[in-house]
Amino acid sequence: MVGCGLMAQLHASSLASLERAGVPIRAVAAADPDVAARAATNANWPFDRLHTDAHAVFGDPEVDAVFICTPTSLHRELYVAAFAAGKHLYAEKPLALNYEEAKAIAAALPDDLICQVGFQMRRHALLAEARSLVHSGDLGPVMAYSLRDDQAFPTTAFDPHVSEWRSQQANAGGGTLLEHSIHGIDIAHWIFGPPVSVTAKIRHVLGFEVEDTAIVMIEHDSGVSGTLVSVYGGVRGREESRLEIFCRDGVIEVTWGVVVECDENSLRVHRSGETPVEIDAGAALDEQLRGLGLAERPFFLNELADRAFIDSLVMGTPPTPSVDDALIAHAVVDAAYRSAASGAPVAI
Repeated sequence: MVGCGLMAQLHASSLASLERAGVPIRAVAAADPDVAARAATNANWPFDRLHTDAHAVFGDPEVDAVFICTPTSLHRELYVAAFAAGKHLYAEKPLALNYEEAKAIAAALPDDLICQVGFQMRRHALLAEARSLVHSGDLGPVMAYSLRDDQAFPTTAFDPHVSEWRSQQANAGGGTLLEHSIHGIDIAHWIFGPPVSVTAKIRHVLGFEVEDTAIVMIEHDSGVSGTLVSVYGGVRGREESRLEIFCRDGVIEVTWGVVVECDENSLRVHRSGETPVEIDAGAALDEQLRGLGLAERPFFLNELADRAFIDSLVMGTPPTPSVDDALIAHAVVDAAYRSAASGAPVAI
């Protein structure tokens, strides 16, 4: 584990749960210059060795795979160093500060290494159910979609438990669009296919260096178009996303929050001429966990993403989401920033 802040602590807890479930993993080494951060991560999953320097982890011959959970500004240097050391990588999102850096990371990835990117929302049982319904064609072709993605700005002005770096352009690369709603952009690509054009507007309402509001229209190669409303607000404790998919013969409404089981979770399907049906979120999760052979109910979706990464390592299967998936999401974000600057649509 490289970088032992909040995300590393969540991953450490998730990996400890997977180890208890019999997944063949061991905590070898962790690194962070901050003593308290190292101690917090180590408390969740005790490591054999603790370091101040990431390169001590990369140089450890007992380490097969690395989770890098640092501020985005360090990603390019550390991801490339991990590849050079021959380590498989779980790469936290966003992949880099911008699309050009993301391409450089992709170019440095050797063919024999596995790199999975932390778009863990693909593991959400309700989103997977909505995607399956869309791809089945049971409700007819998709006409349009609307995705609303909002949470409290993750800076200490609104929440004392988060980090300042996400409000700093040099460390984060961008605001709500890059740091938060790149998840939603990945979901849109996953469900509706490759994006081809973007029109966007961004705002800085709260006065930070990075944007706190983004409105994006995305056109996909399939002909489907949709809107993304992304907000880093000032309402502490709020984190909710909602996707409405409008099909010819029905509407799919999915709402979710930051943890696996939360009050926000719901999936509603309204078929033409029928009474709307509510899908049982708990039952959908139980079915998903049975398929993965997991007895413990995870708290964060990271655990399901971590399991997928370990499965790729053990079985040699391609990771998903991959670096290629991340490049597409970064291309959309890059196009959105350029569109907001020019006031015109930007092709991807």
